[in-house]
Amino acid sequence: MRLKTIWTTITFLGLKEQDEFKHREVVLMNKLIFISSLLMAGLLPVEILINGWEFVWLEGMIILLCASTLAFNYIGWFTFSKFYFFVVAVSIIFWLGLAIGKGSANELFFFPTFIFPAMLFNDRRVIISLSVTAFLLFVLQSYLMDFVEPALYVKPEIKATIRYLFYIIVFTIVFFEIYYFRTINYRFQLLLASKNEEIEFKNREIIDSINYAKRIQEAILLPLDLVKNHLPDSFVIFKPKDIVAGDFYWIEESDGKTLFAVADCTGHGVPGAMVSVVCHNALNSSLREFDLTEPGKILDKTRELVIKQFSKSHQDVKDGMDISLCSYSPSNGMLNWAGANNPLWILRHATGEIEEFKPDKQSVGKGNLDQKFNTRSIPLSKGDQVYIFSDGFADQFGGERGKKYKYKPFKDLLLANATKSMEEQSAIILKEFDTWKHDLEQVDDVCIIGVRI
Repeated sequence: MRLKTIWTTITFLGLKEQDEFKHREVVLMNKLIFISSLLMAGLLPVEILINGWEFVWLEGMIILLCASTLAFNYIGWFTFSKFYFFVVAVSIIFWLGLAIGKGSANELFFFPTFIFPAMLFNDRRVIISLSVTAFLLFVLQSYLMDFVEPALYVKPEIKATIRYLFYIIVFTIVFFEIYYFRTINYRFQLLLASKNEEIEFKNREIIDSINYAKRIQEAILLPLDLVKNHLPDSFVIFKPKDIVAGDFYWIEESDGKTLFAVADCTGHGVPGAMVSVVCHNALNSSLREFDLTEPGKILDKTRELVIKQFSKSHQDVKDGMDISLCSYSPSNGMLNWAGANNPLWILRHATGEIEEFKPDKQSVGKGNLDQKFNTRSIPLSKGDQVYIFSDGFADQFGGERGKKYKYKPFKDLLLANATKSMEEQSAIILKEFDTWKHDLEQVDDVCIIGVRI
């Protein structure tokens, strides 16, 4: 147990937490340097026994290098200790080889230094630079040994002993470098596999929850196949960016009038969908509980209810919606309309041109309650086409240059297909959207209602 405690202490030397994967480079360096120092200390008696005290200083110098590197790690100088160990190690190997000369196999020590940078550094440039430096020093040392006289005279039998000791040392160091590197990587792969399974499980749970939220959102929206019961010659395009949407359409009937709207709530996905539920309920309450049918008054009351709902939180919630709301009376052909940042387009059958009605520049949400929404009364003729929409279609990036589609091309698209049936128009708009978007990501929810009178 004592040895295990010492090993653990050395392994995580200088680290505040025992996280082998988070600090695997430092852990690996601590292990290799500690093993190298133990190896030197273990070979020291053998060296004394065979060759006497003549080259004990060599083992001592290597042990000192290892000890000083561990000391730097202890005080948290991890990056410095990596460079320090590499520079001092290759310097000792280079000059020691020239000092002893050929026959000691000293040059074998360069091989661990080739591997060292790739194991302990992340920056590719640093790895390549250090490995190339070690290789060039190896080549230079091999070249100089043919021309430079050794500074130290070493008996052949002692050189042979040193050579065999160097074989053992180099083999052991390289073995442990590869062994611990592979061990840590293998355990890291197991951890990653475990985390991936955990993430996949949680992701499935989240997706299942969002899909259930989609069912709830679909339950509060009028089914598309029932839209024609209220708007016989019409289409509804509802294309969420994610599984659930911040956009929604709203279709109701009251006092012989058909009310229909396209709303764009703050955000998209789950946050947008949550806001859309609040806003949808507020629209329903304005109509059913407060008996409002005038679009401007509906938006005033809806804003009041939305603010009241969000004011229950201690947080400053500024979410709301932009909306284009119509109330059509078939008996007199009059369309009452109010808009919060979203306009109304009417393609006149008589002129073949689109008439645009500007909305109030305010959203249904936290704002100036004294500024009321205006209701516009617009007479319609048979064959006129009414379009209300969110900004998702016009704001979609695509085309050859990856730019926004914008409103002018959208108008041109509607004008070019004005004579086609509403079903055909819907298909053409969807095809245009997909063609324009191509393989880019959909940037926002898309919701469009088209009605022919």
